Formats: sequence, C-alpha cells, structure tokens
Amino acid sequence: MPAALLLHNLEEALTIGAALPRLTALWARWAGRPLTLPTEAQYQRALVVLTAAVGVLYVLARLSDRLAYALVVVQAVMTLNVGTHVIGALLLGGYAPGVVTAVLVEAPTSLFVLSRLRKGAWMSRIQWRLLPLLAVLLHGPGLIALLLASRSR
Repeated sequence: MPAALLLHNLEEALTIGAALPRLTALWARWAGRPLTLPTEAQYQRALVVLTAAVGVLYVLARLSDRLAYALVVVQAVMTLNVGTHVIGALLLGGYAPGVVTAVLVEAPTSLFVLSRLRKGAWMSRIQWRLLPLLAVLLHGPGLIALLLASRSR
C-alpha cells in the first residue's frame, strides 16, 4: 500500500507543474473569478508530507488495530482519489496529474486491500459503514487543509 501511494504521489508531483495553468483556468471558470492555487512546490511539499505520514502509519499500524484501521481509511481515501483523477482527466480533456497511477496502481491496490479485508472479516459493520464518510472527510477537507498548510511555509 505505501509503495502504491509513493508511486502515485511521485507521478503527481512530477506532473503537477505542467498542469497548473489548465487547473487554474478550470477552477476560475467554475468559481467565476480568478483563484490562486498552491504552487508546484507547495503541491510537492504536501505530497511529500502525505507520503511520509502514510509510511510512518504503515509501520505503526503493525502495533495497533486502531492505527491499522487508520491505514484502511487511507486506502479508502485513495479509492475515492481514483475517481477524482478520472473525473479530472475528463474535465481537463486529457491527462490529469496522477491519473495513470491512480487507474493502473491505486485502483487495483484498493480492490486487493478491501477485498482481503472483507474476506478476512477483520472490520466490524460499523467500521465498514464509517469508511466512506471518513474517506470523504479526509479527501476533501483533509487534503484542502494539507494544501493550505503547505502554502503557509
């Protein structure tokens, strides 16, 4: 799982700069006014922090079921992230940063991890029910907070 995230974030970090003008124009059209998105360096910093945090969580998850569930939540976020990358590519009319590894690496990783969890009956019903909500909260407000934090440096 951390290797899949590393690969995905690496693709995104290496390609975000070229896509920023198109992303800025798209968001400005939606907002009806110009917007200032994070810079390439700020995106890259956020991706490094996120990747490192998940790597640490992966190591610590072996010590605690709660931390292991947090890791499952991260994979659920990445499952949601696959959809956002595909939608982004459609809206941009072509390539969107991270879409290749989202589809070819993260989607199969999510299928593998979540199906193993289901078969192993490792999670309770309430944990399964909370998973989509937690994924949406982390993917939306959580990533926005991380990007805002990367801007303040």
